[in-house]
Parts: sequence; structure tokens; C-alpha cells
Amino acid sequence: MVKVSIDWWIGELRRHGASDVDQYEAKLRSFRDNEQKVLEFIAEARAALLFLRNGIKLVMQDRPDLRLSFNGETIYAEVKHYNEKETDRNDAKAMAATPFEFIQVGNVVDDEGLHGWQQMCATAIKKAPQYAPGFPNILVFVNHSDALDLHLRSAVNEFDDAVRKAGASSPLRKLSGMMMLKNYQSVGWNATNVEFCYTSYALHAVDPKFVHLMTQGQPA
Repeated sequence: MVKVSIDWWIGELRRHGASDVDQYEAKLRSFRDNEQKVLEFIAEARAALLFLRNGIKLVMQDRPDLRLSFNGETIYAEVKHYNEKETDRNDAKAMAATPFEFIQVGNVVDDEGLHGWQQMCATAIKKAPQYAPGFPNILVFVNHSDALDLHLRSAVNEFDDAVRKAGASSPLRKLSGMMMLKNYQSVGWNATNVEFCYTSYALHAVDPKFVHLMTQGQPA
């Protein structure tokens, strides 16, 4: 099952024109016996296909994971995969047990000790050494947890607080924004499952046309 999944994702990346797919494929296949690792790395392909399908040129690489070219500008993207959480599974059980009633959904902090937005902010801080200097950098969350779908703005607010405390010379200022590929999408005209939030103190801003394309273009 993992092998078929790898073949499909690699084929889609090549079909849509991604560059340097060979090294990414080798990395995936080196973990072919570890399904969880493969799923984590496939998050990079899912994010890459979102960019490619919206007409953005892209190179697969390491640290950061993706190099994007948009309107003559280079943007780097680091990708983080979030699994379904125990909170999600508990909510599903509760809804199945009372299908005709509203229920109070759980909170990640009760199961893991940190709010979802705290976890996302911690990830953004931890990945600071991987952000490329001199260019806009974005952190892309490929999310499979219903419990995290609404936490991106709060995560960015928490990150901005951390940047203020760290000071003007902090390497955290390399991060220009965070983006989430959500579990669910909006409805109606221009329905999307992509959210983008700018950070407040970035050294290099992301082009607003890029953000508009990501949040109003093809869903992820």
C-alpha cells in the first residue's frame, strides 16, 4: 500500500513539472517500510502539488523543503505534517454515541498539555534554523486534525509575541507567514481549504498576489 502511494505522488509531482524530484523520491523510498514516516514526508508532496497546480514553479529540496518561484521572486517553504489527534478520535466516538444531539468537542490541551496553537507556534520556533536568510519563508501545516483547523491565527499571534520578546536581531524574523492546508474547506463561491496568515515582524514580506492565489485558487 505504501509503495503504491509513493508511486502516485512521485508521478503527480513529475507530471506537474516539479524539479529535483529524484532526491525526494529516494528519501521517500528509504522509509518505505515505515508507513508513518512516508505519510509525514508525503505532506511535502501535497503542499508542492498545491503550488504547482496554481502555476508556481517549484524545486523539491531539504532545509527548507520547497523552493518556489513566483513573479520573479523566490519564496522558501518548510512543511509540517499534523496527524489526526486523540482528541479527534474521542470527538468522533462521542458524536457516534449521540447522533441526534449536539456535543461539546474536546480540547487538545486536555489530551496533550498544550493548546493546538501553542504546538504550532513551538513548531515555527523550532524550525527557525531551517528558514533561508535573505528571502521570504513560509511554514506550511498539512493538517489532518479537526481539532487544529481553527488555530492558525492564534498560532501566528503567539509567534509574534515570541518575536517581540526575542528582539530585532532574532532569526525568527525570517518567517514571513504561516499557511494551513485544512481538513475541511469553506463552502460557496471560491471555496477553499487553504488559510494564510502573515507574521508581523518578518524581514521579507510575501507578495500579496501569492497569498491571494493560494487562498483563492485550487483547493489543496
